[in-house]
Amino acid sequence: MSRRRFVVLVSAAMLIALAAVLVLAVALVTQTPWGRDRIRAFAESRIRDAIGGTIHVGRISGSLFTNLVIDSVEIRGPDDSLFAATGRLEVHFDPRNLLEQRLILSGLRVANASLHLRQDSTGRFNFRDIFPSNPNPGPPRTTPGWGDYIVVDEGIVERLDLVLRTRWNPPGELRGPARDSTIRHALARSDKEFHRVPGGYEQVRRFSNVRLELTRGRLDDKDAQGRTFDVRRIDVDISDPPFAFRGARGNLRLLGDSLWADVADFRLPGSRGSMEGKVWWGNDLPARFDLRVESDTVSLADIRWVYPTLPGEGGGRMKLAIRSQPDPRVVDYVITDMDVRTTASRLRGDMTFGIGAPVTILKDVDLVAEPLDFRLIETLSGEPLPLPWRGTLSGRVVAAGGPLDRFVVDSADIVFTDANVPGAGAAGRARGTLDISEPALAVFHGLALDLDRLDLRTLQFLNPAFPRLNGTIAGRATLDSSWLDVRFHDADLTHRYGDTPPTRMTGAGRVTFGESVTTYDVALNAQPLSFVTLARAYAGGRIPLRGEYQGPLRLQGTTADLAL
Repeated sequence: MSRRRFVVLVSAAMLIALAAVLVLAVALVTQTPWGRDRIRAFAESRIRDAIGGTIHVGRISGSLFTNLVIDSVEIRGPDDSLFAATGRLEVHFDPRNLLEQRLILSGLRVANASLHLRQDSTGRFNFRDIFPSNPNPGPPRTTPGWGDYIVVDEGIVERLDLVLRTRWNPPGELRGPARDSTIRHALARSDKEFHRVPGGYEQVRRFSNVRLELTRGRLDDKDAQGRTFDVRRIDVDISDPPFAFRGARGNLRLLGDSLWADVADFRLPGSRGSMEGKVWWGNDLPARFDLRVESDTVSLADIRWVYPTLPGEGGGRMKLAIRSQPDPRVVDYVITDMDVRTTASRLRGDMTFGIGAPVTILKDVDLVAEPLDFRLIETLSGEPLPLPWRGTLSGRVVAAGGPLDRFVVDSADIVFTDANVPGAGAAGRARGTLDISEPALAVFHGLALDLDRLDLRTLQFLNPAFPRLNGTIAGRATLDSSWLDVRFHDADLTHRYGDTPPTRMTGAGRVTFGESVTTYDVALNAQPLSFVTLARAYAGGRIPLRGEYQGPLRLQGTTADLAL
């Protein structure tokens, strides 16, 4: 054998041996528990140097060249509080992308994850301490580096529970007992979660049973568009407001303290629709909203949290805009193009609820009742009405509205059909201000009433103490106080009964409806008073007077003991 050939054979043998040693070393490192422990320890140390907390990576398996399986991951903050944890995590990747310092994860699958976001007394969220925006200050990089490009293709989070804890304080204008009462009420609420914490109070929102399926997601923050996610499906149960989203799909974009959403389709237990808009936070303020929801299938059971006594049955369609006001604690729920049927009623039109103010706001009302049944009014009251109203209201209400204790009606054109007394009812118009914070005990504040017709049999049925005077009343008056203790002024009312001469009265006074008696204190001017009509219409006894009386008339007392 020639020397040259010998050298070639020896060189080849050495290369083969070196390759074998390299393969053996790689196998030792990647395919044995000892090697994988070394890789895990190395990864933990590198990540620990890059974050402001601690990380624990569980047992590693897989080929480590194209796929990786980790049985658990846990990240804790500088104070050792839990930030994130997962169960089994599986991911596939192409090692060629790693050579370019690009992390592209495909087939990512995460099981049983939890995430805890917490805002401290200074308004700073815990993830900013764990993932500082510039952990290694120095000259800016001119070339891409690790962490500048992290993309997920086809990712699934099988279950995630997210807890969001944000600072909360009662309205700043409250002082003393009013502030203490607001705090006690918040801490005792069952529909929302508030806690006392060092330095103040916090509000907790929970996002449970999350299943997330991503078509593609950009996880790093180096792109000008921010972190973007193409969501194939997301299911989530939200505690506040209490929503149970199913099958939502669309696009999400996270940039700084803002989240943009374009959700083409979502489902609630009884509703379906689409949503787009923005949610943003930061600056030591509550989360703010500018969202638009459109739904042609709405179940009232899904949105009854908006107002405590909304009925849970029925539904229809509507468009909903959720907008934060200059005071970010107040959120407007703007309902338009509504067509809803519930509790033997049908309502069409627009209205806006303002939630979060000391008194609930109802404004920008333009509603058509086709009809509105008193059973719905009683449901909204949350208790039986003081008088046994039965029947329906039909017509249109236009109201600038406002806080429920100062609700302004621009115009109400209403027809009442009495279900207690067949054939009886009323029709008329109203405008003015009411206190409807307790609908069953509505209070008038200068409510101008213009009656086309009021059948007095309705009042007799509602209150047996009302005089047995038959016929109808028409005219106008301005009402103050409650509907059980009515003060009126600028009255101009006409009483009619059959074909007898009408009676016209003008003036002011007060009528109080008690359980057994009705009390009067009125100063009227008869123009004129027809005794013929009064005698025929009054079913409570004989009235011997005939003819007419014109002039002032003062009545004080009860029906059984009346001073004239």
